[in-house]
Amino acid sequence: MARYLLADFVVKLNNRYDFLTKQCVEYLYTGDRETDICIEVSDEELRQERDFLPEDQYSAGYLESICAYRKLCLELPIRDAILVHGSVIRCGNRGIAFLARSGVGKTTHTMLWKQVYGDAVQIINGDKPIVRFWEGMPFAYGTPWAGKEKMHTNTAVPLTDLCLIQRSEENGVISADPQDVLGDIFQQILIPDDPDAAGRTLELLDALLSGCRVWIIRCNISQDAAILAHDTILGGTV
Repeated sequence: MARYLLADFVVKLNNRYDFLTKQCVEYLYTGDRETDICIEVSDEELRQERDFLPEDQYSAGYLESICAYRKLCLELPIRDAILVHGSVIRCGNRGIAFLARSGVGKTTHTMLWKQVYGDAVQIINGDKPIVRFWEGMPFAYGTPWAGKEKMHTNTAVPLTDLCLIQRSEENGVISADPQDVLGDIFQQILIPDDPDAAGRTLELLDALLSGCRVWIIRCNISQDAAILAHDTILGGTV
C-alpha cells in the first residue's frame, strides 16, 4: 500500500479500491520519513457508510474514500491539526478561508475571485482543507478531498482570514468579533467523539480564532461581490 504526504504528515493508506489511489496520486510520497498515520477502512465501517449513502448511488471506492478521510481527520487534533469545512485560497501573502453551510455559496464566491483576479488567486482546497498549527500559527493545506469541483493544490498557505459567507442581494463586508460568530465557525469544524481529541479540537479552534482576522461577507453572485471582499480584506492590492 502507498504512502502520501497530507498536511506534511506521512500517511499510509491501506485501501482496497483504486478510487483512493487515483484520488491521492498528486500527494504520493516516496521519501524515507517514517509513517505518521496508518489508515485502513474495515468491512464494518464500509457497510455503515453504505447504509448512510446507498451503494447504488456511490461506488464502493468512493465510500472507502469518505471513510478513510474521516478516520484520518479524527486522528489530527492530537497532532495539532483539524479539518475545516470551507474553501481556502491564497491571494497575495494571505490565506483566506470562505466558510458556510453547504449550498450557501462558498464555492461560487471562490470562483468569482478566480474569475476576477486570475492567476493572482490560487485555490488551495475547495471544500475540506486541513489546518495544521506550527508554533501556534495556522496553515491551511490542500488535500485531494476537495468537493465535487475537485479544486485543490498540493501546497500550504499561512491562514490569515476567516470569512463567513452569507447570501444577500446587496454586497457588504464587515469585520467581526470572533466570539459573535463562534457558533457559525464551530459548525464548520470536525469534532471527534473522543473526549480528549474533542477537547484538543476546541483548543485549536480557539488558536485559529486568535490567529486570524474574521469577516462576514454578505454577497450575491456578481463579480462586484468578489471585488468588494478583496478590496476590504487585502486593502485593494492583489
